[in-house]
Amino acid sequence: MWDRLKDEIKKGDIILTHNGTKNTANSLDMLLKNIKEKGLEIVPISELIYFDNYEIDVNGTQKQIKNN
Repeated sequence: MWDRLKDEIKKGDIILTHNGTKNTANSLDMLLKNIKEKGLEIVPISELIYFDNYEIDVNGTQKQIKNN
């Protein structure tokens, strides 16, 4: 998994993993360690979602609600 990510991952990326596969659980500690060593911060998705004056459209894009 890390070999596929290491040259592609950058600040702001969201990594989605599947929880029903044997390799994800076995690789998670290594992935998190390598991501941190690359100087990237790991945050929960809840910290990336804006709540006040924003909405999420059908494509999953956050857009600021314009006040009239």
